Amino acid sequence: MIRSLVNDDAGDMSSLHAKSFYTPWSRKDMLSHIKKDLCFGFSRPVDGFIIVSLVEGQAEIITIAVDPNKMRKGIASALLSISETELIDNGADILFLEVAEDNYPALNFYKKKGFEPIDRRPSYYRRAGGRVAAITYRKYLAV
Repeated sequence: MIRSLVNDDAGDMSSLHAKSFYTPWSRKDMLSHIKKDLCFGFSRPVDGFIIVSLVEGQAEIITIAVDPNKMRKGIASALLSISETELIDNGADILFLEVAEDNYPALNFYKKKGFEPIDRRPSYYRRAGGRVAAITYRKYLAV
């Protein structure tokens, strides 16, 4: 079940983010996003979530995370789909995101979902062994 996230979800979101990314976000970070951005989650406790920012018709996926034990079950696809619908309903016509160039599952996922690479930011993400570039993707939303 996909639902809008609330303050009580911030701890679960932070824990899940820590399982998914090298640089985790705190509960406080999540609370800040819940207050100002579109935040959708799957299930309770949260098995996956997406945070999307919308400013003047342009949207950006801030982060998306799925429990590593629940990947490849359609959770990310469902979160992206509901987000795109909500964005279109709120006047967005374009959606951006950045993904680490070594995150092959995410790169393949976004390609399948109609995103196109438009830019590369060298040394953007920090890793244990150094830094890796970010690839910026864009998708025009149907209106």
